[in-house]
Amino acid sequence: MAIKLFDIKADRLMRTLLVALLTIPLLFCGDVALGEPAKTKPPPAALVVTAPVEQAQVRPPLTLVGTTQPRYTAEVACEVEGLVERLDARKGDRVRKGDILARQRILTRKLRLQESRAQRREVLARIEKAEADVRRAERLFVQKFISEEQLQERRTDLDALRQQERRLSASIRIVEDSLARMEIRAPFDGSVVAERTEVGQWLEAGDPVIVLTDLSVIHIMVPVPEQQIGRITQGDSVAVTIDAFPGRALSGTIAAIVPRADTGSRSFPVQVNVDNADGAILAGMLARVTFHPVTLPAALVVPKDALVPQPEGGGYLVKVSDGTASWVQVRVLESYGDRYAVDPLNKDLAAGDRVIVRGNERVRPGQHVREAAPTP
Repeated sequence: MAIKLFDIKADRLMRTLLVALLTIPLLFCGDVALGEPAKTKPPPAALVVTAPVEQAQVRPPLTLVGTTQPRYTAEVACEVEGLVERLDARKGDRVRKGDILARQRILTRKLRLQESRAQRREVLARIEKAEADVRRAERLFVQKFISEEQLQERRTDLDALRQQERRLSASIRIVEDSLARMEIRAPFDGSVVAERTEVGQWLEAGDPVIVLTDLSVIHIMVPVPEQQIGRITQGDSVAVTIDAFPGRALSGTIAAIVPRADTGSRSFPVQVNVDNADGAILAGMLARVTFHPVTLPAALVVPKDALVPQPEGGGYLVKVSDGTASWVQVRVLESYGDRYAVDPLNKDLAAGDRVIVRGNERVRPGQHVREAAPTP
């Protein structure tokens, strides 16, 4: 009986020790033991650099590349057929308006001219005699010595001679004109850039002789994107530089805006005129033209480093308010220098706000940030 009582007491002692062992962890675990989740520490404040958002009138310069072209280019042709007897202008020569470029053989036409003039002198003499015959016939007709029909014959002969004289006079003028045109002259001041014939070659009327260009004013044809074409105006001044003359600044004028776009590039040809009195600028040179488009309405302006671009286009800014970051989706209006003019899509951006310019790629919305050195 004593042994049985001992076993019961021992069993109770073991149960008491087991309960005590199970209770100890509960005393140290606190809320965790009650099934509540453990609290995670918030991430540390990110160290960033910010800059202010500004509002400004934006008129960014637009620099585009074009090619220089002559003011005029003419393929000077002969006006009458003939043999080239002399070529007075050669490739590279500078000529003045009216200078002789080439001469055709004129001997045959000079002889024809002499012949026509001789025939005309002969006809004039016959006309003088026929006029005397008509006057005498009129007297005889009054005296009834000849009939009216005979008088009319004398008058008809005189009219025929006068018609012949007019035809000969016209023929003489034609030959004289063709002789003058056999000296092929420059239609304007310029430079010879190509020869299309040579001495001894037979030319038909209209065959090319010389290619002449006028470089006194240079035309620069610049393709302007359709997004910018509405912001430039004919007559505006532009700045021009030529790669062949580094450091030389030129000024030009927008002379024409061609109202037809290139369907491939969606750009419009714009003609810029530049004075070239010294002839230093040659055709085919590379030119850089800087336009100053019409000023845009006041826009929000941020440093380029503030924009985080997105693959689908556009991008976002990271605005800082009371030490907390938020994303602002924007559309880029213009790019100039180291700044962007932007339009916030949700309108949650104003002048004076601060945006992150360094460290913005790793900052998430709602994250606390700390400014290292604010940019004024």
